[in-house]
Parts: sequence; structure tokens; C-alpha cells
Amino acid sequence: LGGCVEVASGTEAVLGSSFRLLCIACKRRSETPAEAESEWFFRPEGAPQYHKILHYNPDEGQWVAPGPFFDVLVWNGSRGTRDLQ
Repeated sequence: LGGCVEVASGTEAVLGSSFRLLCIACKRRSETPAEAESEWFFRPEGAPQYHKILHYNPDEGQWVAPGPFFDVLVWNGSRGTRDLQ
């Protein structure tokens, strides 16, 4: 089963500065067994569609799309567990 979350970032992006994207926790850890992976999408203002910019899988690590997010976007969520938080 999939889930979709759209939330505001923690701050505005500033060229040359770090920037944290937030998401929500859907359950408390250990409440139920779970496995998850994460995909992040970006849609520039005025653009008609979203583009995948990050995929994180606990077994394979992160993939960041070539382009402006490469070498600046880093997964900072759960590691070493199939239950991503």
C-alpha cells in the first residue's frame, strides 16, 4: 500500500545553503510491523507535472535524479531498518 504526503518545507530554499524537507510520521515505531521506501517529487512553480528527484530504499540506499538536486539532496531519515520513519 502506498501513501502520499504533501507538506511545507522547514524553510525557504536559498541558493548555496542547506534546506530541510519535512514529512510526517504515520505511525509510532513498533506499533505494527512495516516495510517502506521513499520517493520525493518536485514540481517547479507553474510546471504541469511532478518529477522524481529522490528515491530511498533501505537495501539499495539513495538515488538522486541528475540535474539541480544531484550532490545537494541527501536522505536523512531512518537507516538500517525496513520501517522508514
